[in-house]
Amino acid sequence: MANSPVPTTPVFIVSTSGLPGLAMVWLRLAVVLLATAPLSASAAADDHAASVGSWDVVAVEMNGRLVDPEITSMLQMTYRDDGSWTVFFKGMRVGEGTSQNHPEASPKAFEMQTLGGTKTPPRRYVGIYRLEGDTRQLCFVIAGMPRPDDFTAPRGSGRILVTLKRA
Repeated sequence: MANSPVPTTPVFIVSTSGLPGLAMVWLRLAVVLLATAPLSASAAADDHAASVGSWDVVAVEMNGRLVDPEITSMLQMTYRDDGSWTVFFKGMRVGEGTSQNHPEASPKAFEMQTLGGTKTPPRRYVGIYRLEGDTRQLCFVIAGMPRPDDFTAPRGSGRILVTLKRA
């Protein structure tokens, strides 16, 4: 897959009409990049208990570019016990989906599915995650690309790296 083309722009799934240009782009990105809810298997029990609840987005890097902290500071995620998640922008729900973790993998892996809207289809992503205390980090790509093997998002990689802190 070394010769597979790397998308330079992810496919966004959220309608964000009414937001200013750059805010709209980063908001759409945030909706697709922020979810992993652990499996219910015993191997994931600790991750699951530690993941459920509200998380603030503190940093996002996409394909080598850092997202403006003013934008990320307005994003929050809520993970639920059933594996579903919701993204909020300034308190307004802007995206949702489901995910499944594979804590037995090294590094820990996940797949997520965004729920499509009236104007957008559902999207699948694959990635890796780590959970250390009140910090959660995700690194992922659009399904079909090679799953990341480290927590970096260099230019040309098509990767998205997200850091969350418990709210």
